Amino acid sequence: MCATFPNPQDCLERTTTDISTDSESSNAKNTGTNSLSAIALTLLLPPAILAFSLHFPFVIPGVASAALDTYIPASYHYDTVHTRFDNSSWTWGTDYLLTAVMGILAVAILNTPGERCKMLKLYTAAILVCYGVSTLAGGYAHQTIHGVDMLNTQNFRMLWIICVGNVSFASCWMGLIGREVVRVFDSKPVPLGPSYLWPFYGVFMTAACAAGYMSFKRPACDIFIAGISQFPSTFYCLGGLIMGARNNHKRRQAAMAAGKQMSHPMDKVLLRYKIMYCVGFIGNAPLLPMYPLLVQYTQMTLAGINTLLHSWLMIMWGMQGLSLWHLCKVVADFEKDNKFAFGKKD
Repeated sequence: MCATFPNPQDCLERTTTDISTDSESSNAKNTGTNSLSAIALTLLLPPAILAFSLHFPFVIPGVASAALDTYIPASYHYDTVHTRFDNSSWTWGTDYLLTAVMGILAVAILNTPGERCKMLKLYTAAILVCYGVSTLAGGYAHQTIHGVDMLNTQNFRMLWIICVGNVSFASCWMGLIGREVVRVFDSKPVPLGPSYLWPFYGVFMTAACAAGYMSFKRPACDIFIAGISQFPSTFYCLGGLIMGARNNHKRRQAAMAAGKQMSHPMDKVLLRYKIMYCVGFIGNAPLLPMYPLLVQYTQMTLAGINTLLHSWLMIMWGMQGLSLWHLCKVVADFEKDNKFAFGKKD
């Protein structure tokens, strides 16, 4: 090729230009492919997970029979044969208590100083507000809606859409929390993914709730289906912190071997909060098989079952809030001390 150029410098410049053009073309092609993959994932994941969530209770070993008698589809139409809805003060009282605790945690987290933890603060407060609004609407429904006739009103339907819909939409904030953890704590190879994935996912699940796809004769079952739909965002959050901790351990080993010092936010994340984070996000899973078994095979009252479930939620949601609050404070401290160059916001 260079034979056509009498000046070797012209040949070098032409060759460099060709390589640069090929590289830009390749990058553009990869970007386009990645964008198409992200859009496909965004469109296909929510309906696939909804179908999985509606089917999963019936395939759990040892629970399937109880689930068949418990998860009876309703589409917001209730009857006196299969419908059960508790109105005791134990149920709505613990709902209101959950609302109060979630609200206190959300306010405390929002008051954490620091610019670099801003998005993590907002996402954490948002998910706690979702939990709190859900239990507020649920508590009010349990306190004021009495009998099947009132369950078949638009008033109850709106209350229950608010209750279950907020749990459904919580997947959005949970996924965005995981994304922020991945970004701040350098959790490769866990991907950031497109920023629009989790909002679309949350809106889809909330719409499915409103349309009645998650509605069952026992309204409490709706919450469990919404909870199952959170599993992708749950494991994304877990993967973000676990891989961030693993990568940090490798960095420290490499720095020690090279005789260098390093500083990273993950160094300041205490072990007890790592454990609290993981348990808080995965710890509601046992409630799924527990509920139909308690309903069908024990003598516990609905008030007793609901109080147990709400107490469990208090612990797990509280662990989520406290551990994320700790992460926010860790990020804020590193910002204040100027000890870490954070990744760019995406």
